[in-house]
Amino acid sequence: MSAARRIVAVLGGNAFAAPDGNLTMDGQFRYAERALAALLPLLSPPNEVLIGHGNGPQVGHMLVRVERARGEAYPLPLDVCVAESQGELGYVLARTLDGLLAARGLRRPVASLLTQVVVDPDDPAFAHPTKPIGPVYDDDPAAALRAQGVPVRRIGARGWRRVVPSPHPLEVVEREVIAALLAQGAVVIAGGGGGVPVVRRQGHLVGVEAVIDKDHLAALLAELVGADLLVILTDVPCAYRDFGTPAQTPIGAITAADLGALVATGAFAEGSMGPKLEAAARFANRPGRRAIICNPDSLEDALAGRAGTIVHPPPALPEPPPQPPPEP
Repeated sequence: MSAARRIVAVLGGNAFAAPDGNLTMDGQFRYAERALAALLPLLSPPNEVLIGHGNGPQVGHMLVRVERARGEAYPLPLDVCVAESQGELGYVLARTLDGLLAARGLRRPVASLLTQVVVDPDDPAFAHPTKPIGPVYDDDPAAALRAQGVPVRRIGARGWRRVVPSPHPLEVVEREVIAALLAQGAVVIAGGGGGVPVVRRQGHLVGVEAVIDKDHLAALLAELVGADLLVILTDVPCAYRDFGTPAQTPIGAITAADLGALVATGAFAEGSMGPKLEAAARFANRPGRRAIICNPDSLEDALAGRAGTIVHPPPALPEPPPQPPPEP
């Protein structure tokens, strides 16, 4: 039997929606089946696998429901919407994965875990909302949101989306539970939507209005559980330099140090590929670790080194030559 590997794989929240941004429950189940089927080569024992996911479209739609039900149903703060999105997509992924495993004769428990993530209440992100959530708006609806005091930002040529603070994850409250489930052979779905953002106040956890970036949290989870592979699945085959321009070129195999330097130039969008590349570079910056960024259709080739953006650790430093014994 081969040695067990501990793997963290994270699915993009936007990938659960159709290319036009339309979000439906049937569509979410279809994407879950496609993405999880691509992960099946990694899901056979003795591998230990943690699956995370984004929630940008889902949590934004929940806020739309909250706003339209104002006065008829009790309001929900953003942290509760994040928790509800964890429940929704955790159910979609767990149900789909259970069926895929059973169809292939693989018997593994699947656990979907509500996950709280501690952030710094003084994180500068709270004063500078950057994380896009929810549907894409045309100019007039976006102007109406701005008039209500809702921050919005243009996302390329697609239109406008509301943006919320995205503080950096510091601590995963359920870390020990996640590690114990992995050690017992369960496939764990955790950290959905970047986790429910909380702060510590006078010894208590308190929810805050934010959405943590799921790629940054995936890198932190991978660090905390001792993973050796981080897989970031998105809707493009790899990361690109100069994406969407005539100079667009794929980023293939690259060292974590070189990728970190590239990210530091500011060439990648904060709400898109930037956090994925930053998370991959941070995680893979130690020996024995590797990160992959690709879409589900490219994963098999990416695992073999033939596709995707593959981030390797820096080359090991050569051992110093032996020193002669001191003269008597």
